[in-house]
Amino acid sequence: MRNFLIICAIALGFTACEKPAGEGGTSVIEGQVYKIFTFQNPTTGLIDTTYFLLDAEKDVFIIYGDDNSEVYDDKFETDYNGKYHFEYLRKGDYTLYIYADSTDGSMIKHDYPIFKHVTISSNNSTNTVADFVIEKNQ
Repeated sequence: MRNFLIICAIALGFTACEKPAGEGGTSVIEGQVYKIFTFQNPTTGLIDTTYFLLDAEKDVFIIYGDDNSEVYDDKFETDYNGKYHFEYLRKGDYTLYIYADSTDGSMIKHDYPIFKHVTISSNNSTNTVADFVIEKNQ
């Protein structure tokens, strides 16, 4: 009987592994999305930045890993202050991204992704990400 318990304990030790990044932990990733407007000043002819505007109702996507080519695992729509918040995450690497809308010189609108990589190195932690800043040209 004792040998059986030892063999079971060894087998359990080999089958137990560290869980990958994803849901089921106690950590948080949070941040904020801003939009800045730039325009050409008619008086000076220079490009000026007018102000920061919090970007509400913008989808922020998260990938459980650091591969930008993967399909997103979850998303969060920013609140009225442009804030987002992903909870219950385990230790590991994560990729956050948003789509920024832009208009080119011919007034054609298109979206492009902006990526941020985050590493959660300990449980019970809050990771404030450098904010997403989207530039909108007029």
